[in-house]
Amino acid sequence: MDSSLKPVIKRQVIFVGASLGAGLLLTYFFGFFVGMAANVAIFVAAIFFIRWRQQKALRSLGLGSQTAGRGFEQEGVKLKYVCLSCGAEVKGTKCGACGSQMKKPLF
Repeated sequence: MDSSLKPVIKRQVIFVGASLGAGLLLTYFFGFFVGMAANVAIFVAAIFFIRWRQQKALRSLGLGSQTAGRGFEQEGVKLKYVCLSCGAEVKGTKCGACGSQMKKPLF
């Protein structure tokens, strides 16, 4: 296992264990239905909190909701395509040189 994945997996295991423990405690003290309703509410709130933290971290890197997938560039990346048959640059769906529809993008 990659050493960069260990903290992520550890955090996930702690989150699952804490939510299971909280659910069991709430069910024990407040009864089944109230405990399960509270457990679902806590779990949904935790998911929204995690999403909020991820979006905040992405915004600090310059990847807001309007620039998602574009990085620091102001305009989207224009892909160029090359024909797999003859190697000519393709504009549109078919190659202008040989008529083939097979193409691959150049990044």
